[in-house]
Formats: sequence, C-alpha cells, structure tokens
Amino acid sequence: MGKNKWRLFMLGILIVLISVTFQNVSATIKLNTTQLDSTMAYPFELKDRNGKLIRMVDFKGKVVVIDFWINRCGPCMVMSEPLAKIRKYYESNKDVVFIDINLDDNVDVWKNCLDNGDVLMHKKYYYTDSLSISLSTAPKGFYHPITSYYNMEGVPRWIIVGKEGEIVERNPPRPLPEKNGIESAGSLRFKALINEYLLSSSKKTKER
Repeated sequence: MGKNKWRLFMLGILIVLISVTFQNVSATIKLNTTQLDSTMAYPFELKDRNGKLIRMVDFKGKVVVIDFWINRCGPCMVMSEPLAKIRKYYESNKDVVFIDINLDDNVDVWKNCLDNGDVLMHKKYYYTDSLSISLSTAPKGFYHPITSYYNMEGVPRWIIVGKEGEIVERNPPRPLPEKNGIESAGSLRFKALINEYLLSSSKKTKER
C-alpha cells in the first residue's frame, strides 16, 4: 500500500473513532439528563471563583434566576445592563437569588471576564456583578450536561426556578436595554414572572 493510500486509510479510521467517541459522549450526557425529572431544575454542583462548591439544592426555599453566558457573546454583554437593573430591583428581597453560569472551558478566561469585562462597539460591559453568584462549568464548558438538560443551543439563556426546585420558566422574555429612559417590555415581563410566582407562593403558604 502506497504512503498516500496508507495515510488516507489511517485518516478514515481516525474519523470513525472520533465519530464513535462523540456519539458515546453525547449518548452518556443524554442518558444522565433524561433520567432526571424534567420539571425540576438541573441539580448542578459547580464551583465559584474561590473554589467553593455551590449546589442547586442549597437554594431550596428561594426563587433562583439562572443566567448562562460565555466570553465574547455580544447579546450577553448588551443584556447584562438591564439584567443588572433587575438584580438591583430584587436586592432587598431575600427570597430571590441570582446565579450566573459561565460556559467557557477555561477558568482563567472566565475570571478575566469577571474582573475586566469586555468591549463591544467601543463600550465596556461587565457580564455580571456582585449581586449574582458566579459559577463556571469549566473545563467541560458548553459540553457540561446542564446545557443538554435545558436543550441549550446558545446564549444568553435564563431559567427561573421556584422555591421547591421546580422550573417556573425555561425561556423568559429577554430583558432588553431601556429606550429614552423607558424600561423594555421584556424587562417588565421578566420581573412580572418572578413577582407573580412570589405572590402565588405567598398565598399558598398562608392557606396552609
């Protein structure tokens, strides 16, 4: 067998092996996530920038807003400002917690974004702030099972979780920037979903 034919043969084997491996990994991720109750939030265990392990179960009894983002994501930067105002709106409400999850596969990239933000159209943006608990899926990045569980195809993406860990909303309206000082319909509806849930859960507690 000539050198060129041998190289093509080996390349073909390599492609087949890569394809099989990818399929096996995908199947494993799907198997692990489909065994979970799809009406409940994914039971993540992720680390913050200091290496502390944070678990979804830690927030039972709280409304949790999860914000997924990644480095160099333009929409993530643009929507970070209205989302920051929403976090500020709930700052004094101890029943609402905000968690942002970075999907980069490099911890250093994530930490640099937290510290230095990013630039879009000559303007600096910070993806998140101190009112949110920042976590990372590195080194798995976007291939972490959490993205498969929520059928994520891109970012930004938000999930609103109820006090018992139930998923309240998988695709809330996008909190767009204000125009002429007027809050966007998306931001208003985003807060309305949380407020409606809080009111409903409060009524249920009083009825017990």
